[in-house]
Amino acid sequence: MEELVGWVLAIVAGIAAVGFALWVAVAALVRIFAWVLVYWIATLAVGIVIGILTGIVLPPRVLRGKASVKPEIATPDAVVAGTVLGAAPKSPAKHFGWDRAWPLYNPHQAKRDANAVLSETKRTVKGTFGWLLKQNPTVVWVAVLMPPFVGFAVGAWISTLMWYLVMGVLGAIVYIFQHISVLAHRSYDRLTRRRRKAALRCAKCYRVTTAPSYRCANTLCPTIHHDMRPGPLGIIRRLCGCGTSIPATVGAAAKLLVTVCPFCLQDAPKGSGTRRVLPIPVIGAVGAGKTQFLSSGVVELQNRVETLSGSLTPMSPVAESFLRAASAAVASGKAVAKTAWEDRPEGVPLTLSLKGRELELQLMDAAGENFVDWERSQGLGYIDTADVLLFILDPLALPKVTEQVRVAGKVADVPIAQGDPEDSYASVVDRLRAEDVRLGTKSLAIILTKIDVLQSLSGLGPIDPADSTSVKAWLRGNGADGFVRRVDQDFKRVEYFAVDSYGTRNGVDVLHPVRVLDWVLRTTDPQLSVMPQLAAVAAEESAV
Repeated sequence: MEELVGWVLAIVAGIAAVGFALWVAVAALVRIFAWVLVYWIATLAVGIVIGILTGIVLPPRVLRGKASVKPEIATPDAVVAGTVLGAAPKSPAKHFGWDRAWPLYNPHQAKRDANAVLSETKRTVKGTFGWLLKQNPTVVWVAVLMPPFVGFAVGAWISTLMWYLVMGVLGAIVYIFQHISVLAHRSYDRLTRRRRKAALRCAKCYRVTTAPSYRCANTLCPTIHHDMRPGPLGIIRRLCGCGTSIPATVGAAAKLLVTVCPFCLQDAPKGSGTRRVLPIPVIGAVGAGKTQFLSSGVVELQNRVETLSGSLTPMSPVAESFLRAASAAVASGKAVAKTAWEDRPEGVPLTLSLKGRELELQLMDAAGENFVDWERSQGLGYIDTADVLLFILDPLALPKVTEQVRVAGKVADVPIAQGDPEDSYASVVDRLRAEDVRLGTKSLAIILTKIDVLQSLSGLGPIDPADSTSVKAWLRGNGADGFVRRVDQDFKRVEYFAVDSYGTRNGVDVLHPVRVLDWVLRTTDPQLSVMPQLAAVAAEESAV
């Protein structure tokens, strides 16, 4: 019995010893695990801190180009290729695509920089774990090193994503203000030009646009900027692909850059597109006196404008040559040379500055051969868009008057226009009607030339050059009744003039061609009249 009890006690003692040993072992393991857990937490925290610091350092390194991952650059060539801003702008210049210029940093380059920072963070974290796995680690080795590496990854991504979020919010705020600024600058530029009725009328191809193109200010740069509106390429200024800073609005660009017609890509006079343009097309048969009329009228117009403290300035080499030849012809009292026949003659642009207003005059003087038939006049597209037309009629070409010239023995001394005057009129008006051009919106001046010769003939009845009704009645009484009826049917606003374009008449003479040009100016803007006394008379007559 005692032996049995002894065995039981021994077994119990053994079990107790084993239990105690196990308890001691478990306690030791728990203590060890506690220290390991503390180590993991500490190293994880250290790793997170290091990761956060790394995440703070990475963005500036990437942006400075010091990191392994380089940001994709939104270059001007990429803009042109359509990989930055899309295929094409939504503007009148969309068929040209995007201009070769640097885009705004936000959001275009900023987005690429942010993506590069994310890629660099990913590369750094992946590279860190790659180094760990290359060491052929044991379980213990992984248990020791994994926490700080995980902490580093977590810290790096937390820091990077926070930077990404902050930059995204700031970028969105900046983008909103940019968009508001773009709309404000676009509206101001557009409304300012609309108020002035500004447009570019190309004197070479005759096309009209409110969106001119401009050459880069760098004369060595071949870039032509077709869309000068504030937008993704610049709000106040833009940076050309060559690195030259240029204005980003039509109004500002016109003051500094060379204007280019977007249709024919020919240079236009400086400032084109920012002022109103008044085309003055002159129509008439060969020898009717169109060029002589313009020459005499423009020279006197320049004199009268300067008397009123204004200026009339040629804007192209063609205009300079025309004004020089016209001044010489008027001063000498000689006839100007006949206009050479060209299918598409270049216009004569002149800038009229008067009473705080600026207007671009474009004298469009095509040779009489262009008005023989429809086909020849079809290339004169400026007639289609002009608000005022001047028809030069040589009264000596009317059969009844021609006979009187023959009777007076002056046929050899006086040049007479070729053909029927109504044919040259029809070559333009019939074509305009066929092309559905609204004639009712245009003003027409019928201008009888060579009145000095006409007044020397007998049997033709009286004519008062100062009275439109008198000139109209004279035409009806001398074989042009059908022509006058047709004009009345075609146009709602018609004025008749009688002028003498030769010699050095005083500008206030009723026969001087400047009266017609003054009427054209008053039709466009009453404030631009250069002959106030005649304007007042006209106003009184219309009131009666």
